[in-house]
Amino acid sequence: MSLWRRLSYWSPSNRKAIEQDMQEEMQALEEIAGRRELGNLTLAAEDARASWGWTWLESVLNDVRYGLRVLLKSPGFTLAAILSLALGIGANTAVFSLVYAVLLRPLPYPQPDRLVRVGGYPEVKDVTMPEYEFWKEHVSSFESAAGERGVSDMNLTYAGRQQWVRTTIVTTDFFRTLGVQPALGREFASAETKPGGPRAIVLTNSLWRRLGADQDVIGRTVTTADTSFTVVGVLPAGFWYPEATDAFVPLRASGSVSDRGSNTLMIARLRTGVTLPQALAEMPTITEGFRAAYPEDTDQRYKGLTIESYRDYLVGDTGLKLWLLFGAVTLLLLIACSNLASLLLAKLESRQKEIAVRLALGSGSGRLVRQFVIENSLVGVVGGMVGIAGAYWLLDGLLAVIPFKLPSAGPIHLDVPVLLFALASGLATSLVFSLAPLLTSSRMDVNDTLKSTAKAAGSTPALRRTRNLLVVGEVALSTMLLAAAGLLIESLYRLHQERLGFNPEGVITFFTPSTPQRKSNFAALRIFESNLQEKLRALPGVRNAAAVSLIPLTEKNNFPAQLENHPEKSIGGMEIRFVTPGYFETMETPVIRGRTIASSDTSAAPLVVLVNEAVVRKWWPNGNPLGDRVVIGRFRGKTMIDVNHPEREVVGVVADTRSVYLKEEPRPTVYFPIAQAPWYDYSMNWVVRTNLVPGLAGQLRQAVAEVDPLQRVEDLRTMQQIVASTTRDSRFDAWLFGILAGLALMLSAIGVFGLLSYSVARRTAEIGTRMALGASRSSVVRLVLGQGIVLVAIGLVIGLTAALALTRSLSSLLYGVRPTDPANFATVAVLLLVIGLIAGYLPARRATKIDPVVALRYE
Repeated sequence: MSLWRRLSYWSPSNRKAIEQDMQEEMQALEEIAGRRELGNLTLAAEDARASWGWTWLESVLNDVRYGLRVLLKSPGFTLAAILSLALGIGANTAVFSLVYAVLLRPLPYPQPDRLVRVGGYPEVKDVTMPEYEFWKEHVSSFESAAGERGVSDMNLTYAGRQQWVRTTIVTTDFFRTLGVQPALGREFASAETKPGGPRAIVLTNSLWRRLGADQDVIGRTVTTADTSFTVVGVLPAGFWYPEATDAFVPLRASGSVSDRGSNTLMIARLRTGVTLPQALAEMPTITEGFRAAYPEDTDQRYKGLTIESYRDYLVGDTGLKLWLLFGAVTLLLLIACSNLASLLLAKLESRQKEIAVRLALGSGSGRLVRQFVIENSLVGVVGGMVGIAGAYWLLDGLLAVIPFKLPSAGPIHLDVPVLLFALASGLATSLVFSLAPLLTSSRMDVNDTLKSTAKAAGSTPALRRTRNLLVVGEVALSTMLLAAAGLLIESLYRLHQERLGFNPEGVITFFTPSTPQRKSNFAALRIFESNLQEKLRALPGVRNAAAVSLIPLTEKNNFPAQLENHPEKSIGGMEIRFVTPGYFETMETPVIRGRTIASSDTSAAPLVVLVNEAVVRKWWPNGNPLGDRVVIGRFRGKTMIDVNHPEREVVGVVADTRSVYLKEEPRPTVYFPIAQAPWYDYSMNWVVRTNLVPGLAGQLRQAVAEVDPLQRVEDLRTMQQIVASTTRDSRFDAWLFGILAGLALMLSAIGVFGLLSYSVARRTAEIGTRMALGASRSSVVRLVLGQGIVLVAIGLVIGLTAALALTRSLSSLLYGVRPTDPANFATVAVLLLVIGLIAGYLPARRATKIDPVVALRYE
């Protein structure tokens, strides 16, 4: 200390300042000593904060903020990633909504897994009344059983209110078997199902409300044109049955041909603890018992009855269609995810330097994975939300265009299980995509990566192999979808090439249900038919008009039939059609031999019949059917119906028509003059061949009203619409799979293009060196295209192999084409190779334009 400072120390004003300086110096020395003992104070502070227990949240929030910055920094990549996920998740969510509602959601009955359908073996079909009664009585596995026989329209009147309702005919124990207890009253008693017993009816809750919701309705009467019913029950609100119905009436077995035909749906409820296999094991014993009890109804071909889950019965082929559709959109999701994975890998390659720096600074692989999981989860969540929004629109569209019936007990919408599925799909995708950083960081040489350039740092063999595998996978998945779509499109084409047996162009059809005034009045029916036919033919633009009991490709109506004096020539399900004169001319169905139906074929004339070619092939393969006689209602020498039905002379042979199903061979069919019909429900289907002039539909309705103002006109449509309705399932399958296959093909082409474009960018220096050493442009094109074609070829081999197994499940949806059709597979292979060449040509062409001088300075 200097002399001056020593003297000034004793100055009161300076002594305080010097003391403060000394204290600060001593405190600084103490802090230095403390730091040496404690180490890094920032680290110590971090450790202290960690003890509070909330740093993980702060760390996660930091990762979220960082992830958002990274995604917003590359808006093109982010948008492509979100849209790829949204496409796949949206389609999967919409289709899963259908799968859940139809195949997974429990039926609205108590213990629905105990409900089974009982039917003929080997194909589960409807049963006869003798079979129903025998199986119900003798099967010990059944707690209860019931039958149902179709739906019919009825004009019902109650307390001055009139309603057209749909009624279902059922046996006793029907509601007990379903596990449903009426909200008011009871179900049918045994006496009400006997011929001559009291007429009873059970109303659904919706019909009860439409009739006024009378709490005292039980025991009161509802009437139709000729029958009165006593209301014995009202079903609870929310009751559901697959067939849309308003009321139920008892099935009255009378031993008629209807009872002896296989036309009763039988359902049963298994006893508690009895499984489906256990119940199936009992069937052979019951079959033998039925053989012994009803020898006249069985022969060596009779196999008895079998059972299946009631849900499986309701779902039918719809289940296969939905699972195939779900599989197709899942393949599309995988392809979209493959493209997204390629984008993420490209992004990851550009961040290799960042990963190396983090590892060098002490970051662990787990910490890196968490960062990438958060980034990818942000993409997954946003993509999932966009996908769910799109799924709402897509689901509405699917419900509007799906042509087949969806047996769902409730509304189909995006409910909680479906939304959970969508969320799980997005998160699972994000987690899978986050594995790449973990694999990369575990194999990375940090020193080499830090010393390399940015482009070299990203070019690792593992990432290149992964990108190649993704493209191969896309091509393989696209191949499977294309193979399925090709088969369905070919099947649709074959359907449209089938010969119908009539000309649908220019034909308008409509239905005139019977009125109370003509019920059981054959003379009134003949007058109405004759007057309306004359009125229709007189309309401008109408070339011909006729009536038939059933229009082709709509319904079936069959009875047993036998060639006279030849019991060995019998057909158990002969299709029966009643027609007016001019029917074959109106439909332009050729008469092959003999004559057509004439106006002279009245009830007083000799009974005649026309047969189609299918009957001729069975009964007269080498002979002449004209002059022989057919007996309707007789089968193998036994009379099967109560109506007195004399023999009819065959006077003509008409061409085969697709009478019931387009996918079936023409059924044996006979045609009666409608004036000689032995039984008829007095309802008629009209066919009018026209020039399709504007406003003709209104003129047809007006013509009917002029003949009978009380006559209803229903189902007015063209014959082409009816034909189209028979192919709508196949058309829907073909279009839907075609669209999905087209999207898959587009995504695969983008994948190949992206891979080769990236490869050209990475190999700029190599390509420039090759060209500087004398490589031609064609050799460069072959180099680049070769890489793409090899990957496409590998994907093709894998995809075609998988498609051979996949397409076998399409067998029930195909017509006229084999699931392993070689032409289809060859077409798919050529198409994918061409698309691969096109997708690879642009990157290859760009490679030929590289300037060798610039390329050599590229790095």
